[in-house]
Amino acid sequence: MKLKTHFIDGFVLLIIASFLIIPLALTFLYSVFTEWMNILPTGFTLNFYAQIFSDGAFINSLLRSIIISFVPVCICTVALLLVLYVTTLYMPKLEKYIEILCNIPYAIQGVILAVGIISLYSGKPGILSQRLFLLVGAYCIIILPYTFRGLKNTIGALNVKCVIEAAQVLGCSKLHAFFIIVIPQMKRGIISTMLLAFTMLFADFVVVNMIAGSAFRTAGIYLYQTMSKSGQLSSAIIVILFVTTLIISTLTLFMQNKTIAKRRKK
Repeated sequence: MKLKTHFIDGFVLLIIASFLIIPLALTFLYSVFTEWMNILPTGFTLNFYAQIFSDGAFINSLLRSIIISFVPVCICTVALLLVLYVTTLYMPKLEKYIEILCNIPYAIQGVILAVGIISLYSGKPGILSQRLFLLVGAYCIIILPYTFRGLKNTIGALNVKCVIEAAQVLGCSKLHAFFIIVIPQMKRGIISTMLLAFTMLFADFVVVNMIAGSAFRTAGIYLYQTMSKSGQLSSAIIVILFVTTLIISTLTLFMQNKTIAKRRKK
């Protein structure tokens, strides 16, 4: 019976893995061949990848995508950790209202959000009229529901009040105990939440194109402009963006596991 269950589970995982990997594999194959008119492609080449990496505009756009995705994630994560600190220890009754407010962006489409922000703040004096500032604010709103849910589930798995009370007995303040004791215990959940939010923003095209446009050319905009030139070139960019996201996620998780292993040895 157990063998049959393991076989079914493995078969289901194989189907899911195939469903996720096959499109990417076909995209990669299309990017390394010049023609695919028959069942099998012909004309193996890596010139498309060489052309992309030799283009300084693509490298700059890739770096812009990483930066503009990382900054809103950090801002939103820090802000929500402070909110959870207040609602958990001082105002637990406000938690349900905070959750409602954080879930509102679920119902807001990216196009609607971008148009609303531009209509409201465009042309205003000061920092509010700057497109990059508007883009960071829009991204914070987009990832707000996912970041809040991930952090809330993580902090909900911990008995925060008991930990804080024990720290206070030892002479530690609530704020100090929260950031020194509680947050390190939430590290795995925080990193996972930040990675989810990062990948959502890294692949964005609609919002950044409407708010920043050609003034801040990210990898998504670069990909869109390349699609009309060559299908193989566009496929190569898609593969590179996927590999970039995979490398960032792998390095982050590796550093996290390495830190945890060091703590266990101590």
